Amino acid sequence: MSDAFTREPSWAPRLFPPAARAPRAVQTARMFLDPQGYAGSLRRRFGPVFSLRTSPYRGALVCAAGAAVNRAVLTDHARFEGGDAAALLAPAVGAGSLICTPPPRHLGHRKLLLPSFHGTRIIGWTERVRELVQASLPGLLSGDGVAVRPWAQRLTLDVILRVVLGLEDPARVAAFRHALNSFVGTGNLAVLFLPKPLQRDLGPLSPGGRFHRLRAAVRDLTREEIGTRRAAPDRAHRDDVLSLLLDARDEHGAGLDDAQLLDELTGLVLAGYETTATTIAWTLHLLAHHPAARDDLIADLDSGSDRLLKATVNESGRLRPAVHHAMRTAVHDTELGGHPVPRHAFVAALFSLTHLDPELWPEPGAFRPERHLGTAPVPYSLTPFGGGVRRCIGVSLAQLETETVLREILAAAVPEPAGPLEPARLVSVTIVPARGGRIRLRGRRSHRPD
Repeated sequence: MSDAFTREPSWAPRLFPPAARAPRAVQTARMFLDPQGYAGSLRRRFGPVFSLRTSPYRGALVCAAGAAVNRAVLTDHARFEGGDAAALLAPAVGAGSLICTPPPRHLGHRKLLLPSFHGTRIIGWTERVRELVQASLPGLLSGDGVAVRPWAQRLTLDVILRVVLGLEDPARVAAFRHALNSFVGTGNLAVLFLPKPLQRDLGPLSPGGRFHRLRAAVRDLTREEIGTRRAAPDRAHRDDVLSLLLDARDEHGAGLDDAQLLDELTGLVLAGYETTATTIAWTLHLLAHHPAARDDLIADLDSGSDRLLKATVNESGRLRPAVHHAMRTAVHDTELGGHPVPRHAFVAALFSLTHLDPELWPEPGAFRPERHLGTAPVPYSLTPFGGGVRRCIGVSLAQLETETVLREILAAAVPEPAGPLEPARLVSVTIVPARGGRIRLRGRRSHRPD
């Protein structure tokens, strides 16, 4: 069990912000089935700071759902610390990954990784991403009613495997694809939310046993790739993240050893492709259900502009952010929004609720990309990729992928509804469309703007 969970304080109403009285199992189920709706009802009842009594927390998850309290959680490192707060994800991504690295080591690791995602690198990857999108489009355009998220998962995984790991051999790509899809699919990551005894390896048929074997398959492949790349004679001429990290050095001249590289790469791969695929799925699904915004975007793209493209991605990230929250732990007994927060409690900045605050966003439930064409939003009122020094390091790559997908699809076809607007579901820390974001795509020639 992680130290963060063993230190977590037990529930006591006087030590935490207010919480609903519903049993823990009921609150857990409601959060998974309706993360924005249920948490939104608690915000309306208690204000921007409240507690959620959900699994796997033995006490309560302190929730911040407002720009000011989000900013405090994400930037006040003397009170709210990162790293240990991501303990829930450590079995999947690796305890040494940037996601789970506590201060002060986090900043040093981040400095080593940042040059790999610099703007010039992103520009160099643009054509590669576009080629992958074009190659995968027939699989999306051929269906009459198709779930976008599974298609986008395949695409973004291929992008990650080539850009982050630098894979070129089709056999290696296929092996990684199979191992990663098995690891993140069929509810395997739900093991992280089970009681600790059920997370143990109790044999191949146990949930914990299956999790550990699938995880080992992913890590074995990654470990082999690290060894192969270290010996590659052309490494200095490659621009993938793995090759760059092998030569990265900190201010003391120290680089990453194989164990550190393994965790960093696992975190980048797992966190990178799932969230980007979900962003793509939500954006196309929302456009299909908002024809006026869709047709305005198509017209703007046809004119050679990307003004509405970026605004549309921002609005999709506001209304349905792929990441539900960012987690921290309280360094000492403190307060948040006038409520007590005990030492070692888990504290979450709930992006998905702050994005629906009517005081920050008029008509918060409406899909209106044009709202992002004016002045900049209130600081920390729009944080779909997190904020502060722990903001998602791969945000530039995610934006490149999303914008490229939209350009290519909308040049060829028009997304239309293939059923009702889908509700959101919570999978680990990701908000996903309940049926994968189903849409119907019509060729541009047969489309007449509404």
